[in-house]
Amino acid sequence: MGTQTSFPQQTESHHPEFVQHQLGRAPGAHATPYIEHWVVQLQGVDPDRINDPNRLLDTLKRAVKRMELTHVSDHTHYFGPGVSTVIILSESHLSAHTWPELGYVHVDVVTCVRKLTRQSLEASMKDAFEPEGMRLSQLEY
Repeated sequence: MGTQTSFPQQTESHHPEFVQHQLGRAPGAHATPYIEHWVVQLQGVDPDRINDPNRLLDTLKRAVKRMELTHVSDHTHYFGPGVSTVIILSESHLSAHTWPELGYVHVDVVTCVRKLTRQSLEASMKDAFEPEGMRLSQLEY
């Protein structure tokens, strides 16, 4: 007995013409989508703030909203100590992994649209986690 999966209707941002517009192609090269990948490393975060799965998910949902990204679904796993959360976004995804015993959070934010700025991401993460230190890097593909 197979499991049937239903897929949601395409949104404007996932329409074939929009996707084709996002693809870049250098002469003779394969088409590639536009991707922004940000890595956020947070140190000195209150362990209680990052060891509770529900609290971490709520914190990340507020950050997603503040960054004006679109939450689609999420999954969280508690390791005791430590939490991993993935939020699927219309724009791609956000993942977070915590080490409360170190006061450390690692966040990846990946989007397929030009929407985030270093300043908006930094402000969202500072507001969400109140870290003592933060390192923010953008990976280029």
